[in-house]
Amino acid sequence: MTNVAPSSRFVLTGPSGWIGQAMLDALARERGGRLEGHVTAFASRARVMDLPWGERLEIRPLETITPDDVAGAHIIHLAYLTKEKADQLGESAFTTVNRAIDDALLAAVGSAAPASLFVASSGAAALAEHGTDLHPYGLAKLRQEARFLEWAAVLGVPTIAGRIFNLAGPYINKLRSYAISDFALQAREDGEIRIQASVPVFRSYLHVEDLCTLVIGAAQQGIGRPTPIDLCGAEVVEMADIAALVAEASYGSPPICRGPVDFSRPSLYLGNPTHTKVLAMELGISLRPLSVQIVDTVAWLRHFAVRVTKN
Repeated sequence: MTNVAPSSRFVLTGPSGWIGQAMLDALARERGGRLEGHVTAFASRARVMDLPWGERLEIRPLETITPDDVAGAHIIHLAYLTKEKADQLGESAFTTVNRAIDDALLAAVGSAAPASLFVASSGAAALAEHGTDLHPYGLAKLRQEARFLEWAAVLGVPTIAGRIFNLAGPYINKLRSYAISDFALQAREDGEIRIQASVPVFRSYLHVEDLCTLVIGAAQQGIGRPTPIDLCGAEVVEMADIAALVAEASYGSPPICRGPVDFSRPSLYLGNPTHTKVLAMELGISLRPLSVQIVDTVAWLRHFAVRVTKN
């Protein structure tokens, strides 16, 4: 991974999600296994996170973030309500809450410039931009990108708005919602893998640790992008390919079952891998292939099964 200077400070919003936990792990490993006060974390409420390596991290409410917190720091902005929350709360409330999250951060950086900023966007923003899916979540992410990139252009702060597509690797959550983890749980619990998709479903994956390396490396080297970039994998696979790789990485090579497939209407959720590859080349980072991503995900689920919630 890219070496993080001991004196650098990071501000992380949304530390308890999949990417947030992986980011904390990545930052700790770069410092010899501990954060040691170099990361200030914010979320919706105050609490303390017990980290896997034995360290405890105090989480402050995002509404308490100040210019002193962000001045000269590298900001990784992950906090945001998920797509599921948009369906639960309704578009108006969903938009209001997310705008308040961004407002709190923008108020702080409006008075004291950070060293860099990463905003975690989504492939859903690309769908909204192209008009193929106008779900409130994608539209909100599109607006969020514009706000922060406009701010960065005025202040001259190196900023990346990264449209994250599909991830794999440690700290994966919402296990039944993601194909890799769902297939792995099926293999372990049922002795077989059932593919529910009745149409061809094409995806590509980026290792979450590679994502963290890219974000941290870009921050340390002052790399920004004037427009959103896609953060995604280059290997396009169908659900059957994913199931086969999971079966290979699981005990007993479980059989794979699938009903009839309607080949006339394939489902695609794919970003532009050249965006990711160019950034990786700029930073001198080698991205892990899908086979390694699958093995790492299955191994993490196996090792930490007692710690994760099956939902």
